[in-house]
Amino acid sequence: MKFMMMIPAAAVRKVYLVILLIFLSVSAFAESPPAKILYVGAIAINPCQDAKVLADWYSRFGIETKEIQGGYYAQLNTAAGPFFFAIHPKKADAPKKCSASVSVVFRVENFERSLLALKSKGLLPDSTEKDPTEGQFAHFHDPDGNEVTIWGK
Repeated sequence: MKFMMMIPAAAVRKVYLVILLIFLSVSAFAESPPAKILYVGAIAINPCQDAKVLADWYSRFGIETKEIQGGYYAQLNTAAGPFFFAIHPKKADAPKKCSASVSVVFRVENFERSLLALKSKGLLPDSTEKDPTEGQFAHFHDPDGNEVTIWGK
């Protein structure tokens, strides 16, 4: 007890202040908001059939891929930044039929022109819809059954 009396009150307050600051800074890190996502930077598909079948199908959307070790890869430059598209090589244990686990939405500059261009390449939408505020949508399915949509005004 005599030792405690020898420590000046100002020093004790500083120690308490340091402890409080450490506690607050640790809790501030624990409550900090997550990093902000800027945009979708990539989509990767793990096919259940030959990756080339999908690459050929997506080329009709204007996505020209390059074959690299059995996979097909592309980069599209967008206003938000680069967007990477990947169709990985088919895995040996891939199922014979997929469960359609990917949904891709491509924003297009001119919906009607884009839809006509796709139809001229043999891609007919499964359905179309119009929304007065969001625009128009045309829904397709790739050879693996994944939904692919174009969206525009």
